[in-house]
Amino acid sequence: MLFVLFSSENFGRERKIIRFSGELVHWDANGPEPQFRYLDPTNLREKTIYCDADTMRLALGNQSFEKHNIEGKATQLNPTSEIWLCLGKPHIFQKFQVSIRSSSPQSKRIQGQVIEADGQTGQIVYLVRGKRNYITITPEIAKEMEDSLSRMETVEIDGDYHYDRIKRYYIKD
Repeated sequence: MLFVLFSSENFGRERKIIRFSGELVHWDANGPEPQFRYLDPTNLREKTIYCDADTMRLALGNQSFEKHNIEGKATQLNPTSEIWLCLGKPHIFQKFQVSIRSSSPQSKRIQGQVIEADGQTGQIVYLVRGKRNYITITPEIAKEMEDSLSRMETVEIDGDYHYDRIKRYYIKD
């Protein structure tokens, strides 16, 4: 018996999965092909990623058209395609500048978008230029932030804080 195997160059190829991140340029959450475009910072080109309608409404439905950044994962439609589909819900955030100047030497300037807050412990997680930062603040303020986040509102922290060694958390100046 003689066996002959035929294979092509694409045989055994798998779809690529990429991590994307960049400035959100445009999105269409309600159209026939829900999608968003972002500016890829590595080559300064716009890339389009398609998502299902529910994911787009959850991620971008109530966002205003102001400067936002987006990050997440996407996969190819098929191994040779240049069409990308989102995997999971993309993360939308705003970038903030960090200023060095503080009102007093013991003070620390904190500015960013809060993504997690615990009203019991006062610990919050906030983003600055896409990087996660952790800090413990007054539990009452953290509780307000936690309530706002549970209502899917955007929460920002912006101000000068000093550390109270007795209470063991940062207090707003």
